[in-house]
Amino acid sequence: MEWRKLYTGMIDDNGQIIKYSLEDAADKVGISKKSLDDYMLQLRLGKKYGFNFHENKDNKIGILRNYIKDHRKNEGEKGDSGDEDKPAKEKKERKKTVRKNSKKDKS
Repeated sequence: MEWRKLYTGMIDDNGQIIKYSLEDAADKVGISKKSLDDYMLQLRLGKKYGFNFHENKDNKIGILRNYIKDHRKNEGEKGDSGDEDKPAKEKKERKKTVRKNSKKDKS
């Protein structure tokens, strides 16, 4: 996870803290910014839902994705919409769909 060190900051030879933007960190490690955005989201949600990063430090991100998916599924059964962690674009699209369906019902 070299990109995290670049993004969160690291100390250079002169003792200065160097931080890269997510886009620059992505370029440096050869991964797309979109992938790094997704990784950041997964890490944030894993923390929110209590994922044990220490026990799973040698596993791939799929373990974290499945944990989050299962956690959201269980929350959905409790009546939670799950929108609070979706990007604004997805929330907006969902609202548009609801509005379109509402207009059809009125016609």
